[in-house]
Amino acid sequence: MDIVGRLAEIQEEIQTAETEKLQQENSLGLLWEHLPALDPEVVGRVMQRIRDRIRALEDRKEALLQEQQSLLVEGAISNRRGNGNNGGN
Repeated sequence: MDIVGRLAEIQEEIQTAETEKLQQENSLGLLWEHLPALDPEVVGRVMQRIRDRIRALEDRKEALLQEQQSLLVEGAISNRRGNGNNGGN
């Protein structure tokens, strides 16, 4: 896949991760407001799973941002080499 195509995919994946993270954070907020009739242990386990998912989404976003940065550098280097070769012809 070309760099530009992958950069576009990364941007979409970042947006998807951010959207899901917001949904998870909203779910977590709703659990804080749970009805007293819910079992605190069950609520605690569900909350931990949500926090774990949020952490995984944050890690995924960070990895995507690092990949994006690497691709930008690779593209800049590739472009510079291409311009240097054309200037010598």
